[in-house]
Amino acid sequence: MPNAIAKIFAVILMTGLFYFATYQNYKKEVDLAYTNTENTVNKFVDNVRLKGFITPKMYEDFVNSLHTGNTVLFSIEMEHEKKQYTPVYKDPAKPESFTGEYQVQYTSFYWEQIKKTLFESDVPYDKRMYKLENGDYFSVNVENKTKFKATMLFDFLTGGAGNDSPEIVSRDGGMVQNQDWNDKQ
Repeated sequence: MPNAIAKIFAVILMTGLFYFATYQNYKKEVDLAYTNTENTVNKFVDNVRLKGFITPKMYEDFVNSLHTGNTVLFSIEMEHEKKQYTPVYKDPAKPESFTGEYQVQYTSFYWEQIKKTLFESDVPYDKRMYKLENGDYFSVNVENKTKFKATMLFDFLTGGAGNDSPEIVSRDGGMVQNQDWNDKQ
């Protein structure tokens, strides 16, 4: 009888060790995907902020870099906040009531609007460009849409007690510092 209990205990112990080793291996994949995503988002945002524009090729390279070495699907959101100066009047109906001051306002443009310029335009592919100006803000938010194997193993062990929030969330952005584009080209 003690021999049977020892065998059962050994099988349970081996199963637990195998499960833990497998989980750790899959968890490392999550860590690598997170690091790749963070680096790729930072590089893309810095590139856009320094150049002041986005081309279809830049965006496609960004998406390809996100998927390097993993099979994760991502949700990508971009926001461009265009800086605008609005004159301040004591009475808006009278132009002579201008106070000499300007109010800074931002108009937001999102991925759906940016995408139209990059991919749904009549302009030849190599000439398409979404332009940003000095002082504008640009930001990118990337989240994973697929579940990782480590998450599935953990959910199996806990009976699905995990949450469904994304494991990889990468946000980056800042002020556009340059405009390397020319309207006269």
